[in-house]
Amino acid sequence: MMLRTLLLIVCLGVAPVIAEDRVLLKFDDAEASKTWQTVNDGVMGGRSDGRFKINDDKNMEFFGTLSLENNGGFASVRSREAKLGLKEGDSIAVRVRGDGREYTFRLNVPRSISRNSYRQSFKTKKDEWIEVTLPLEKFVATWRGRVFPNEKFDPGNITGMGIQLSDKQAGPFRLEVEWIKARSGPKVTAPMLVRRDIAYVEKGHERHKLDVHAPTEGEDHPIVFWIHGGGWRKGDKAGVQSKPDAFVKNGFVFISVNYRFVPDVTVKQMTSDIAKAIKWGHDHAEDYGGDRQSLFVAGHSAGAHLAALVCTDDRYLKAEGLSLSNITGCISVDTAAYDVASQVKNAGPLRGALYTAVFGKSEASQNELSPITYVAEGKGIPAFLILHVASRADSTARSQAFADVLKKAGVDASSFAAKGKNHGTINRELGLPGDPPTKALFEFVNGAL
Repeated sequence: MMLRTLLLIVCLGVAPVIAEDRVLLKFDDAEASKTWQTVNDGVMGGRSDGRFKINDDKNMEFFGTLSLENNGGFASVRSREAKLGLKEGDSIAVRVRGDGREYTFRLNVPRSISRNSYRQSFKTKKDEWIEVTLPLEKFVATWRGRVFPNEKFDPGNITGMGIQLSDKQAGPFRLEVEWIKARSGPKVTAPMLVRRDIAYVEKGHERHKLDVHAPTEGEDHPIVFWIHGGGWRKGDKAGVQSKPDAFVKNGFVFISVNYRFVPDVTVKQMTSDIAKAIKWGHDHAEDYGGDRQSLFVAGHSAGAHLAALVCTDDRYLKAEGLSLSNITGCISVDTAAYDVASQVKNAGPLRGALYTAVFGKSEASQNELSPITYVAEGKGIPAFLILHVASRADSTARSQAFADVLKKAGVDASSFAAKGKNHGTINRELGLPGDPPTKALFEFVNGAL
């Protein structure tokens, strides 16, 4: 009973903060098509032909041919006027399957308020479903091709939305839309493409899934893999708070990874899961604008231990055809499990029982699963940033000891003691503006590139 209580306390410290979605429009209702209309460049003499329909899968298809004749060049589908209930800090999220072309999402207010519409572009992936997140604060006012970057709008005044194609490329187009949602929760300031629940093991376990958050533009973005905590027994890749926004805003691809838990699997199998996810990200880097030469592995609590283990014990990456030299840097956030045997000896009976339930009762098994065991010169161990709570004695002692061993082996390693934090807040607040551990993190990753 006492062990179960301790496990509950540990896991409560990493409870996820997940964005809340409100559906603005789905197309599974027979009346859905009546709320939309097409507006093409024919209103100005152009010859583009854009249409829409609700298909058999209950999705909206926006399709047709874009023409540049007669000074034309746009086709659009727009909703009729209705209050959307948007508010400050919201984002628009839309799930689409496109043709590789760039489309524009429009928001409209009543003409009595402004003649302008507010727009933000996104690029699709050919024949692939993606989720696009568009922060309201990134929408820009436009009117007849003119841009008014300084004009702000009240989200509460938005009464319409639409999707437009005006990429100056004549020819056929097709975009399928499954849903449009308003997203609130952790603030989003960076437009991003999101692909959820990607299997990183073919025909694998239900937890062999990951989410990708990527910038909407550009190539060769560094990649960071995030490993959630939860006492090696629970947790989820969705509990990433402000991290995707912070990394994407700074030009990174952010991959959040799920993995299996004890007692169903061993820590070795968990770490193998992480290595397989890294292999997937390495092999598919170009699919989402990532750079396979710039891979970072990071995690919190149990995830910090798994990150440190996969970045020191080279057996896991070697099994996937990779090596430690493929990893640019490792960021471990507040764990005391760098040296499990020492932690068990100094933790006391209750907390020690938590560790022996995961790592076994023998010192040999504990050492085999301790990152500190594998630190040695010449192995290609990547640079390390070790973030820990300043007031947590066990995390501080193990973090400093691990950093010292890394440095003696010639590894570029540093530790950062986060003052005024606890085990939960050092994770939940990572990525927020003005957060000291976040500043240290980005100084580290930028210095490692």
